[in-house]
Amino acid sequence: MLNIGEFEMLSIPESMRTPKQVLSMSPRDRDKYMEHSILEILKMNPQGATISEITEATSLNRATITKHLNRLVAIREVYRVERGSISIYYKNGKVSHAKTVEHSFANDKRYSFFRLTNDDEKSIYIQEKETNTFGTVKVKGGIIIRDQNFFEFIKELQKFMLEVEKSESDKQVES
Repeated sequence: MLNIGEFEMLSIPESMRTPKQVLSMSPRDRDKYMEHSILEILKMNPQGATISEITEATSLNRATITKHLNRLVAIREVYRVERGSISIYYKNGKVSHAKTVEHSFANDKRYSFFRLTNDDEKSIYIQEKETNTFGTVKVKGGIIIRDQNFFEFIKELQKFMLEVEKSESDKQVES
């Protein structure tokens, strides 16, 4: 890392392309490249990074970086911590155990289960994937449950399902 005054510059991959090179890619390749690059930057900078820092370090468009960070947060590859008016982004923890449920659900959905380990906590990450008509598997979303909340979460989920089933059976009886 380079020190400029009191500020540390982000480490970026040596293979980072220029904005002009990125723009010359097909939209699909550009999206893949951007997400991969952002994940690499966050991996290289475990202290986290803001959108401004990533923009400054890469010279890439702020709106593009924001779009990709939001997607990475949505699919739980990255998490965001709010500190006042600043958002700091971190790569999610190391996967210490993974299992994919290869059951084919009616809507072509698959689920992968991951054990994530960060410095401060351990979590379970459930990732939803979908296979499109071309056979490509794409991450559609996910949920992270901290270990300390896991059993309470399962209990509440079971309670919810029982309430839903009761409500639906009551409606059928009324019909």
